[in-house]
Amino acid sequence: MARDDPEHPTARPRGSGIRSGRLSLTRQLLLFQLSLIALVLIAVTAISLEQSRSSFESGSQRRMLTVAEYTAANPLVRSLLDNDAVPQQFSVPVEALRTTTGVDQLLVTDAAGRVIASPADPRLVGSVLAIDPTPDTSDAAWAGVAPIGANDNVVAQVPVLSNSGEVVGTVVAARRFPAVTELLASAAPNLLVYVGVAGVLGVAGSLLLAARVKRQTLGLEPEQIGRLVEHRDAMIHGIREGVIAVDTDGLITLANDSARTLLGLPADAEGRAIDTVGLDEEAVRALRRREVGAIDTVFVNRGVLLVLNQTLIHPPRSRPEVVTTLRDRTELVTLQHDLGSSRQATDTLRAQTHEFANRLHTISMLMQLGDTEAAVEYVDAVTRDRTELDNSVLTRLQEPAVAALVIAKTSLARERGATLVLSPESALARVDGDLSTDLVTVIGNLVDNALDAVTGALERNVRLDVQTVSGSVRVTVSDSGPGIDAALIDRVFEVGVSSKSLLAGGDSHGYGLAIVRLVATRRGGSVGYRADHGAVFEAVLPVAGARSISDQEQTRV
Repeated sequence: MARDDPEHPTARPRGSGIRSGRLSLTRQLLLFQLSLIALVLIAVTAISLEQSRSSFESGSQRRMLTVAEYTAANPLVRSLLDNDAVPQQFSVPVEALRTTTGVDQLLVTDAAGRVIASPADPRLVGSVLAIDPTPDTSDAAWAGVAPIGANDNVVAQVPVLSNSGEVVGTVVAARRFPAVTELLASAAPNLLVYVGVAGVLGVAGSLLLAARVKRQTLGLEPEQIGRLVEHRDAMIHGIREGVIAVDTDGLITLANDSARTLLGLPADAEGRAIDTVGLDEEAVRALRRREVGAIDTVFVNRGVLLVLNQTLIHPPRSRPEVVTTLRDRTELVTLQHDLGSSRQATDTLRAQTHEFANRLHTISMLMQLGDTEAAVEYVDAVTRDRTELDNSVLTRLQEPAVAALVIAKTSLARERGATLVLSPESALARVDGDLSTDLVTVIGNLVDNALDAVTGALERNVRLDVQTVSGSVRVTVSDSGPGIDAALIDRVFEVGVSSKSLLAGGDSHGYGLAIVRLVATRRGGSVGYRADHGAVFEAVLPVAGARSISDQEQTRV
């Protein structure tokens, strides 16, 4: 790898980090290849020497046997043995045969096994030649490996027969085994060629392999890759945002701890199909979506409002994967709702203040005109109207927070030129604090949506019905507006989807109905929509809420 340029620190390769004293990947691969080549050559040399030795032995045995048989059949040798000639008489003919045949040793023994002719090594004359193994029978030829003197030799032993068929002696032909150095010297030219070719191929292959690995690893060394993997695992599993990757086959290839917590995934989710880990259809569809251009896409899963961003990656020689980051936006949406509720309360108080100021001005003018009787009648009428409204709501809705909300929304509707009517069938007893809070959230959002829907319509009527049915509180809000656009009916409860118009003064963020569904589904209830001369929304909230999320998540929401 190229050295870092001290004058251009920005030219340092990615992940170069602090260099250690270890060898680079190219040198490691080169040393590994050369070591492997050396081991292979040693093995090949050993096998080659063994094959040469075996080949020498088998070939020499046949040749020694031929020489021994030829010598044993020589008439002069047979005659000398048959006539019990002295050893000096054997020297010339045996040496001539040894020289002619090119063997290292050519020995002649008598019937007792005593050497009587050894031209190559006269010291053996008179000694008994002990060849082990010896032939099974005295008249049998034998070939093999046996020691003669201090060296191993390829030996062939053939008996010499007289004219009467008796064994009168033996002929032993021998050839010395070449030493290892001699075998190496004979194989050296071929071995040098092999070493040279293997070395060139090994070096070239190592350089090409190192270059290819460098390209695939972006020029990083193995220890740098190891550090990056450790940093990546620490980062992925240490951040609060959830990270999950799904390939084209729908298999989860990565899921960090936060993703498992936010999505409720099992510990062994990685490697499993995404539609088999307990996610609902909307979550599966969102996590497998290939439209990665959208930013901060939101959806609800198990009562938690999640915001996701996606990136499509194409790993080399692998299937594309969609990497999704998840953030829990439940707290933020709840805060936005609380802020919206505060703003609505402020608007309601402003409307009531405006209404009170108008009435106060009316009373003041009547008093200035001296018509006290008319002023008293006007005060009685206003008081009676307010009392009737309060009594009408409080007798049906005994939960104070819900009753106060309906009274405030009625005043807001009057300020906006609309009519909010509580149905005569409405009936709600006191409920626990959690249900009261959820009812205020659901009724407030549905009524606000209805008032926005009738803005600009010829008839501006909103009807609210709250009843307890079979252990659940059913909230129904209907309006005389234009209803929901057919293109949005299937997505009206999704976050970010809204049919409100900015020109109509509505909040077009699309959080209201999503919050209603979040609250209802969190308690184990439901919310639905139908068209009936306008829009009709119905939410069902169980009195004993079956929360589907953990206590920690409940406190956040």
